[in-house]
Amino acid sequence: MTVRTDDVDQARAEVGRVFCPHRLTPQPGVHSVHLRMAARRAGGVGVIDLDYGQAVRIQPPALESFYLVQIPGAGSTMVRHAGQTVTSTPDVASVLSPYDSSDMRWSEGSPHRIFYADRRAVDRELARLLGRPVDEPVRLDVGMLMTTPTAQAWARGVAFLADELSQPADASLFDHPQVAARFEQGLIGKLLLAHQHSHSHLLAEPSPHAHPGRLVRRACALISEHHDEALTVGDVAEALRVSVRTLQDCFRRELQTTPTAYLRACRLDAAHRTLRSAAPGMSVTTVALQHGFVHLGRFATEYRSRFGETPSTTLRR
Repeated sequence: MTVRTDDVDQARAEVGRVFCPHRLTPQPGVHSVHLRMAARRAGGVGVIDLDYGQAVRIQPPALESFYLVQIPGAGSTMVRHAGQTVTSTPDVASVLSPYDSSDMRWSEGSPHRIFYADRRAVDRELARLLGRPVDEPVRLDVGMLMTTPTAQAWARGVAFLADELSQPADASLFDHPQVAARFEQGLIGKLLLAHQHSHSHLLAEPSPHAHPGRLVRRACALISEHHDEALTVGDVAEALRVSVRTLQDCFRRELQTTPTAYLRACRLDAAHRTLRSAAPGMSVTTVALQHGFVHLGRFATEYRSRFGETPSTTLRR
């Protein structure tokens, strides 16, 4: 959805269609807005670029079914939410959880990039990370520092999502359901690991496992059998009924690697076999996507590091 309008009532209605009904009030001396909005969504995540152009006050009720991470591109925003007050700038995002109303004052010239995450998708991903279902609400801290390496890595993922969702029909990597599902889980999981929330303490330390060697062997077998499916490390941990941190700890102890690296190696090996036996007309991009590689440049770099040649060189043989 792309919307442009200078009418306050239409702006309120159009933004309400994307998020929820809310109060929108121009600040004193402001009589209109210059709304520019582009909203994109895939599965349980989305990116909304939103700019009112003028100083406004926004008062939504509890969001109920989704989370928002709001990153100003310029200017500042004062956000009151869940008993906390945060001044949001390009270096500090504001984060709204589904359970409380909000009161926000956006300054003039404060375009925002907003990450949307479905509450059920967040609950599912946290359950994968913990290795057990989540019984209590997941409340994220209202202020998120965007200058840390982990937050910047997450923001690059959001930018990649926005770019792919802006592509024409049938031209986006997320037209492939398996790729879209993996990326959704990865973005939400990275957010839960990069930003403080009510369950962060449970993710901080791995739970000891009585038989780490047995766990790693079972995980390796599962990855080897299902690496060509929409499989994530969270899925492996969930299937083995352990937390992601516990699985990671056992891999480090037993194999001096990570489950993510092991899964990636399995996929690289499979892509190598496919390229060596590819029929005429097969492309490197098709093979990469078949084996779960979204970032084609990264795939080429990792492939060359592992096999000493580029994917296209293998394909031409």
